[in-house]
Amino acid sequence: MSVPFDLELPTVRVRGYVAGSRLGDYVTFAVDTGATRTMLRSSVLRYIGCDFTRPVGRAQLTAATGLASAPIVSVKQITTLGRTREDLGIVAHDLPDTFEGDGLLGLDFFRSLVLRLDFANGLVGLTDPVHPRRWWQFLR
Repeated sequence: MSVPFDLELPTVRVRGYVAGSRLGDYVTFAVDTGATRTMLRSSVLRYIGCDFTRPVGRAQLTAATGLASAPIVSVKQITTLGRTREDLGIVAHDLPDTFEGDGLLGLDFFRSLVLRLDFANGLVGLTDPVHPRRWWQFLR
């Protein structure tokens, strides 16, 4: 599934849905192939009912200003680009006020899928990988 993105914006942005223990909400992600983990603003994660008293881990963040540590909380579901991930650990971090969006969609969401960024047509999409058949598989 491919969705259009605005070529005039400085980042590739996609809409998504995230569900916590209490409720869900629609969010805007920036596609970030340089981020190993998906990240959302702490306020969004609190709103949907994520438990900050028992994080599933901590993430070390590297930024231009130095290193920071942030909690990783579990969400029930994230859906975007026609794909759903369940029980994904999300980094809770407050992005700068100048960032227009709710978070970053990182490599953990894209794993095992094919990410297509089509800047000529302003499309972004995720598909299943194509596994070519080997010659011996035709003998079955």
